[in-house]
Amino acid sequence: MERIELLHLLKAELAFFEAGEYGRPFRSAWRPTLLIRDSPTCLTAGFAAGRERCRACKLWPLVPSDKTHERIPCHHIPLNAQGETIASLYRNGTQESLDEAYRGWLFSLLQQLEDQ
Repeated sequence: MERIELLHLLKAELAFFEAGEYGRPFRSAWRPTLLIRDSPTCLTAGFAAGRERCRACKLWPLVPSDKTHERIPCHHIPLNAQGETIASLYRNGTQESLDEAYRGWLFSLLQQLEDQ
Protein backbone atom coordinates (compact mmCIF):
# COMPACT_ATOMS: atom_id res chain seq x y z
CA MET A 1 0.00 0.00 0.00
CA GLU A 2 2.84 2.42 0.83
CA ARG A 3 4.33 1.94 -2.66
CA ILE A 4 1.00 2.67 -4.34
CA GLU A 5 0.45 5.78 -2.23
CA LEU A 6 3.96 7.01 -3.05
CA LEU A 7 3.33 6.29 -6.72
CA HIS A 8 0.15 8.39 -6.68
CA LEU A 9 1.90 11.21 -4.82
CA LEU A 10 4.78 11.27 -7.32
CA LYS A 11 2.42 11.25 -10.30
CA ALA A 12 0.50 14.18 -8.83
CA GLU A 13 3.76 16.02 -8.15
CA LEU A 14 4.99 15.42 -11.70
CA ALA A 15 1.69 16.66 -13.13
CA PHE A 16 1.91 19.82 -10.97
CA PHE A 17 5.51 20.38 -12.07
CA GLU A 18 4.87 19.76 -15.77
CA ALA A 19 1.77 21.98 -15.76
CA GLY A 20 4.09 24.86 -14.87
CA GLU A 21 2.50 25.46 -11.48
CA TYR A 22 5.88 26.10 -9.84
CA GLY A 23 6.95 29.64 -10.49
CA ARG A 24 3.44 31.00 -10.11
CA PRO A 25 2.55 32.69 -6.84
CA PHE A 26 1.15 29.88 -4.72
CA ARG A 27 0.21 31.23 -1.34
CA SER A 28 1.94 34.58 -1.31
CA ALA A 29 3.59 36.76 -3.90
CA TRP A 30 6.42 37.86 -1.61
CA ARG A 31 8.53 34.76 -2.20
CA PRO A 32 9.10 32.28 -5.02
CA THR A 33 7.43 28.90 -4.89
CA LEU A 34 9.50 26.07 -3.44
CA LEU A 35 9.65 22.61 -4.98
CA ILE A 36 7.61 20.06 -3.03
CA ARG A 37 6.92 22.50 -0.14
CA ASP A 38 4.48 24.59 -2.20
CA SER A 39 2.87 21.68 -3.98
CA PRO A 40 -0.67 20.55 -3.18
CA THR A 41 0.91 17.15 -2.43
CA CYS A 42 2.78 18.60 0.58
CA LEU A 43 1.19 17.92 3.95
CA THR A 44 2.67 21.10 5.41
CA ALA A 45 1.49 23.40 2.58
CA GLY A 46 -0.40 26.25 4.20
CA PHE A 47 0.94 25.43 7.66
CA ALA A 48 4.06 26.37 9.51
CA ALA A 49 6.64 23.70 8.77
CA GLY A 50 6.50 20.97 11.37
CA ARG A 51 8.18 17.59 11.62
CA GLU A 52 4.93 15.94 12.72
CA ARG A 53 3.35 16.58 9.33
CA CYS A 54 6.60 15.85 7.50
CA ARG A 55 6.90 12.45 9.20
CA ALA A 56 3.47 11.50 7.85
CA CYS A 57 4.54 12.29 4.27
CA LYS A 58 5.16 9.40 1.88
CA LEU A 59 8.50 11.04 0.95
CA TRP A 60 9.77 10.90 4.56
CA PRO A 61 11.52 7.51 4.13
CA LEU A 62 13.59 9.05 1.31
CA VAL A 63 15.02 11.79 3.56
CA PRO A 64 18.51 10.86 4.81
CA SER A 65 18.41 10.25 8.56
CA ASP A 66 20.96 13.00 9.23
CA LYS A 67 18.71 15.54 7.45
CA THR A 68 15.39 14.88 9.20
CA HIS A 69 16.00 17.86 11.51
CA GLU A 70 16.22 20.34 8.62
CA ARG A 71 13.53 23.00 8.16
CA ILE A 72 12.35 21.40 4.90
CA PRO A 73 13.58 17.78 5.14
CA CYS A 74 12.40 16.74 1.67
CA HIS A 75 14.75 19.33 0.14
CA HIS A 76 17.63 17.07 1.27
CA ILE A 77 16.57 13.94 -0.62
CA PRO A 78 19.34 13.04 -3.09
CA LEU A 79 18.04 13.60 -6.62
CA ASN A 80 20.81 11.89 -8.57
CA ALA A 81 24.03 9.89 -8.36
CA GLN A 82 26.00 13.08 -7.72
CA GLY A 83 24.05 13.56 -4.49
CA GLU A 84 22.53 16.85 -5.57
CA THR A 85 19.46 17.86 -3.60
CA ILE A 86 16.84 20.54 -3.99
CA ALA A 87 18.59 22.45 -1.18
CA SER A 88 22.05 22.23 -2.78
CA LEU A 89 20.71 23.23 -6.19
CA TYR A 90 18.83 26.20 -4.72
CA ARG A 91 22.15 27.30 -3.18
CA ASN A 92 24.59 26.50 -5.98
CA GLY A 93 22.72 25.63 -9.15
CA THR A 94 20.63 27.33 -11.76
CA GLN A 95 16.88 27.11 -12.16
CA GLU A 96 17.48 25.01 -15.26
CA SER A 97 19.75 22.54 -13.45
CA LEU A 98 17.30 22.31 -10.56
CA ASP A 99 14.33 21.68 -12.86
CA GLU A 100 16.28 19.09 -14.84
CA ALA A 101 17.45 17.20 -11.75
CA TYR A 102 14.02 17.31 -10.10
CA ARG A 103 12.17 16.15 -13.21
CA GLY A 104 14.74 13.39 -13.75
CA TRP A 105 14.36 12.25 -10.14
CA LEU A 106 10.58 12.14 -10.41
CA PHE A 107 10.73 10.10 -13.63
CA SER A 108 13.40 7.75 -12.24
CA LEU A 109 11.55 7.09 -8.99
CA LEU A 110 8.25 6.60 -10.81
CA GLN A 111 9.91 4.10 -13.14
CA GLN A 112 11.41 2.18 -10.22
CA LEU A 113 8.06 1.98 -8.44
CA GLU A 114 6.17 0.96 -11.57
CA ASP A 115 8.73 -1.78 -12.29
CA GLN A 116 8.21 -3.32 -8.84
